[in-house]
Amino acid sequence: MKIKGSIDIGSNSILLLIGEFDNDNFKELANESTVTALGKDLDKTGMFHDESMEVSMETLIKYAEISKLVGLDPKEIIATATEAARVAGNSTEFFNEVKKNTEIDVKIISPEAEAHFSTTGICFDTSFKENPIHIMDIGGASTEIIKFDHEKNEILHDFSIPFGAVRITNWDEDEVLEDKLAHVLTDYAENLAKVHCTKLFCVAGTMTSVANMYLGHREFQEKEIHGLEISTKDIFSLVEKHKDYSIEQYLEEFPFLGKRSNSIKGGLRVATEIFKILGVETVEISTYGLRYGTIQIEEIDNGHLVR
Repeated sequence: MKIKGSIDIGSNSILLLIGEFDNDNFKELANESTVTALGKDLDKTGMFHDESMEVSMETLIKYAEISKLVGLDPKEIIATATEAARVAGNSTEFFNEVKKNTEIDVKIISPEAEAHFSTTGICFDTSFKENPIHIMDIGGASTEIIKFDHEKNEILHDFSIPFGAVRITNWDEDEVLEDKLAHVLTDYAENLAKVHCTKLFCVAGTMTSVANMYLGHREFQEKEIHGLEISTKDIFSLVEKHKDYSIEQYLEEFPFLGKRSNSIKGGLRVATEIFKILGVETVEISTYGLRYGTIQIEEIDNGHLVR
């Protein structure tokens, strides 16, 4: 058996996965998720937010300690950072400090690598009736769309749209949402036209939260939502029901949202815009995202998979 670990540092949350591999078997030892909002105000400042960096550092120190407790050297963790890190001017400096404090070596990966590892992750423990499949990963600052032929193990088309739950929320606060959204969707219209589908496999925090909201959970239930199918009509109804909710009302009804309550409306706006454009009728939720892809490799190549 070999113990391996992965960390996914996104624009809104930092996720940890540690497990034991024994041939084709995988036993989970640690699974953590913390909302740190590294992408907060990124479009305005071009930098990681001071408070978010402080929370992120505390989170990564905690994750390093967890890894030691289960017998994994933090230096061996495959840690990746995505869109917010690609944009922030102080990301390299911050991750150098992370390495000093935790021994965790964070790699800033390209959009192509993000699509690759997200696809590998969703295939970690899933059998598909459809081929090709279409995948959506809503992050804090970007949303990845992937068309994948699982029979040939080939990504047919993938792209990263520069909006996510946190970015949309910031645009709304700055009263520029509709203009920004229209501009981005126009820029990516050609890409979106290539991935029309009736079913979409969804990973990451926004859609796993939506699944728990749909089931009326007050606590996050991971096992109950993996593989759950939801019609987009039901998701649109959910959005309509809660469209006037304040952050406090979201937290009162769905305490599991925690800090994600600040950006859940933004995430839902991203999801519903994509559903409408692609013609999606059904979504299937997967809790196996990018970190389930990176945990399967030995190291991140310093070539095309890294920024």
